[in-house]
Amino acid sequence: MNNLLNMMDAENRVVLNVGGIRHETYKATLKKIPATRLSRLTEQLGNYDPVLNEYFFDRHPGVFAQVLNYYRTGKLHYPTDVCGPLFEEELEFWGLDANQVEPCCWMTYTQLI
Repeated sequence: MNNLLNMMDAENRVVLNVGGIRHETYKATLKKIPATRLSRLTEQLGNYDPVLNEYFFDRHPGVFAQVLNYYRTGKLHYPTDVCGPLFEEELEFWGLDANQVEPCCWMTYTQLI
């Protein structure tokens, strides 16, 4: 029974390799924000590696940590270790709206773009 549950759990997970950093989450987590790059992942995409069973994106891994956290929590925070235009560019790539940045980060973010 445990093996079956582990197999089912594994089928519901997805590995995202972003800039060489591997992130693992549930497919359902990525569906929380529709009409975005991550909500539309399929194994037919060119960035899917069937040997490693992961998707590879040559993007900024530090910003992606905030992107993935947004899918998990519904709160988008601005990482202060990157410039505003880079953050904005990464959000655009992932199909996210910069206007969703949390109020606690908004002033810092808007001063740097």
